[in-house]
Amino acid sequence: MPSLQDIVQPSDIKKLTVEQLEQLAEEIRQQIVSAVSRNGGHLASNLGVVELTLALHFVYDIGPFPQGPDRLLFDVGHQCYPHKMLTGRAGRFETLRKKGSIAGFPSPDESPYDIFHVGHAGTAISTAIGLAKADAVAKRDSKVIAIVGDAAIVNGLALEGLNHAAGLNRQLLIILNDNGMSISKPQGAFAQYLERLRVSTTYDEAKRVAERLVGRLPTNVAHTVEAVWHHVKEGLKSAVWPGQPFESFGLKYFGPVNGHDLTELIQTLSEIKHLQTPVVLHARTVKGNGYKIATEQPTRFHSPTSFKFDGEEVQFAPASGKSWTTAFADAVIALAKQDPRVFALTAAMPDGTGLSKFAPLFPDRFMDVGICESHLTAFAAGMCRGGLRPYACIYSTFAQRAFDQIWQEIALQKLPVVFCMDRAGFVGDDGAVHHGFMDQAFLRPMPGMILMAPSDESELNRCLRLTLKLDQPSAIRYPRDTVPAEDFEKVIDPALRDQATREWEIGKSRRLRQGDDATIISYGALTSHAMAAAKLLEAQNLRVGVIDARFCKPVDSEMLKAVLKAGHPVLTLEDHAIQNGFGTAVIECAVENQLPTELITMLGMPDRMFAHATRKEQLTEAGLDAPGVAGALSHAVLVGTTPIKRNAELRAKTLRLTAM
Repeated sequence: MPSLQDIVQPSDIKKLTVEQLEQLAEEIRQQIVSAVSRNGGHLASNLGVVELTLALHFVYDIGPFPQGPDRLLFDVGHQCYPHKMLTGRAGRFETLRKKGSIAGFPSPDESPYDIFHVGHAGTAISTAIGLAKADAVAKRDSKVIAIVGDAAIVNGLALEGLNHAAGLNRQLLIILNDNGMSISKPQGAFAQYLERLRVSTTYDEAKRVAERLVGRLPTNVAHTVEAVWHHVKEGLKSAVWPGQPFESFGLKYFGPVNGHDLTELIQTLSEIKHLQTPVVLHARTVKGNGYKIATEQPTRFHSPTSFKFDGEEVQFAPASGKSWTTAFADAVIALAKQDPRVFALTAAMPDGTGLSKFAPLFPDRFMDVGICESHLTAFAAGMCRGGLRPYACIYSTFAQRAFDQIWQEIALQKLPVVFCMDRAGFVGDDGAVHHGFMDQAFLRPMPGMILMAPSDESELNRCLRLTLKLDQPSAIRYPRDTVPAEDFEKVIDPALRDQATREWEIGKSRRLRQGDDATIISYGALTSHAMAAAKLLEAQNLRVGVIDARFCKPVDSEMLKAVLKAGHPVLTLEDHAIQNGFGTAVIECAVENQLPTELITMLGMPDRMFAHATRKEQLTEAGLDAPGVAGALSHAVLVGTTPIKRNAELRAKTLRLTAM
């Protein structure tokens, strides 16, 4: 019996029988569970596409890109584990999501069998149409398949792709992987329509009965009954026929088929692969299939951390501390108790944004709109215009998808919608597709937009309390990490505590540490690293001040005047791209106030892609951990970008820092 380790390339499975493929499917499932339980990752969604992936590789000739000949694309990207194992990566799969090894999403850097980096929903149909068009122009005899699952079909871009697909006039297969779920419970009318189909057998039963009846009648009578059945079928279409939405787009529809029946899948795919027209194949699958606990709790096991399961209880790896997500959930709950206008909105991420804690307490003030960030933003605008105070809770990377709506529907209207952007900065093992490194860059130019980043849990609460008083749009960013174990006011000098614990005022920073030799102006969650770096430099007799900026827009100009007029080096620190981030805002503020910019060194995320690793590893690689910050500041002091003369004592201190 061939094992998974014998599968070097997809063509190897074409030699197997259906029975052998079924055994291979179980081996794939075991390896997925083993890797995810050890490293974390997307479990339920991948368990649900094992047979579907096997059938596609069995029927089609999916080769490395660009040779092909056939192309396979994934929507969202978190359904790609079986595909990775069948394309030569099974031997390394136990290192899933570890630095330098197998990514949790498709990655062309990792394998030519992955055509696009994918991590956002709704993209596969459009990119598939583009590939098919390019193949047609080049007269390549290739077939293009797009797998769309986890309710990504309702995303606006997916619907735009469907609208365009019928005009392709050549082969294109769109597979609707209908598992009755998105990341959490699916939302909206289309999801409800599919759910009705999952529990309704009216159409299929009527069709089977009619076909059996026609087959038993004499030929001349059969033709008459068949014509009658055609009219019956057309009538059923308007009521329960599952293909109706897709054929309205001009696409041929097949299904629903059992997405876990290899025989049915192979037969159906073999029949439709030669059709020279865009086709939708509707496959019903079960999220978490083959692993009972994931089937019973598909939301919990959509993207779990590492865990152990003894057959009765699940034990997840203990958290190292309270997460920013949990701290935000507690803060927005406190806000909702204070003000009945507060509503919390999410785009299919109630768990990831912490709102699953908010929802049962305020069920009438919680809204999940599905994987539709643009709609969520425009929806929030309408709510806000009507007198409510919506908090749009979106990952930083997904806020990019609503850029135009943030400008047109929110900023232009001067509406006080609050964007709460989780996963800002490095996100760890989800990798490049999920890093939130552009939010300040695209939000900062919007007139009237206030940009904030708290540095600890108390600051997060103060920040949210400020948002209730605003009459203009704002955005708060915080990372996928733990909040500092204790708030900074407990460890700073007593003389600084009063100003550090005051309620927030727009554009006002706070000082956490005095220093005469250099200053770190930190924005957001990396302030804990700034404080640690100052401690490291203190051991070298360098007195470094630390300022918690709080605001990227507006920058505290009075603070900046005081710091730059002191005449010592200044380091800006942020978990964001340097381009048009906080450091850039500081330099612009200095120029506006005719202050010397040569004193300033900017430290942020370098201008390159960062692959999956732990967040700690990524921060270290970028030089944004405490030793990296200390080293950057010591270099700024030693090299001296400022024209002022340094006294002998400071010069001696900096020389000693070269050994760090």
